[in-house]
Amino acid sequence: MSTKRPEDTIIETNLSHAWGRVFLLTMDRSDRDLTPLVISLEGFTNSTPTEDSRIRQALDVSLAHSGKFSCDVSALTIFPYKHWNRAGRPHYQELSNWYLSHFLPRLKARDSRNRNGTYFERMIDFRGAQMKNGVPIYTIKNQLEHIIRDWHRARERPKRPRQSALQVACFDPVKDHTGQAVRGFPCLQQVSFTYDNDGGLAINAYYPTQYVFDRGYGNYLGLCHLGCFMAHELGLKLVRLNCFITRPELGSVTKTKLRDLERIVRQTNFEVDKQEAAVRKPS
Repeated sequence: MSTKRPEDTIIETNLSHAWGRVFLLTMDRSDRDLTPLVISLEGFTNSTPTEDSRIRQALDVSLAHSGKFSCDVSALTIFPYKHWNRAGRPHYQELSNWYLSHFLPRLKARDSRNRNGTYFERMIDFRGAQMKNGVPIYTIKNQLEHIIRDWHRARERPKRPRQSALQVACFDPVKDHTGQAVRGFPCLQQVSFTYDNDGGLAINAYYPTQYVFDRGYGNYLGLCHLGCFMAHELGLKLVRLNCFITRPELGSVTKTKLRDLERIVRQTNFEVDKQEAAVRKPS
């Protein structure tokens, strides 16, 4: 179970292949044999992840047949990438205002599963209390705005921004400690950002539990999109996604229904491994 030591670290340059390896691990193991794992994705081009259309298309077809959201829809709950791109990559304030006043109400009206909010909403509209003179004062915090403003303020001095301050909370104990057996949101607890002296940015995410088939691919894609946005705002390049998953579960579907998808993923990853082995083989 989740008390076991991490045994798997998946390092890939292709998002689809990384997800494929996580998927095959969950297919190959029983629930009692699942262990924590770490995914580290690199190989970004202009802060955009590389994908394999064979796996992505096969997964979206399988998700549709199972009555689940596509990868794009799952990614959308973390960051509205398509709108941001179509709108010319607007400033964070303009994007936040549009999301909260126009897009979020539509999401909640369209699907009751959004009633508890979305990840991006938590990032830009986190609500809590701050103590002032012994009195709790209700506060709304745009966490991404805080990081962006802090970053540019520190760099103007010039000064290295404090890495430990580049954190975003998604889990809210007041709202989310409900005692429900199944809640569904939020599975993503926290996001943080780290940077290097060469202009590289990494986005890091922590999942206590993740449904690998239902939402795993969309989760990784959405995190990459969020990282691309933050890299753009901070004047950096996204170079890595690190994701720690305490308990990777297959999701609310039987393995029998996923055999066709499993076959495609195995074949694709086999071909990738074969090509990489040929490159490493000494002449």
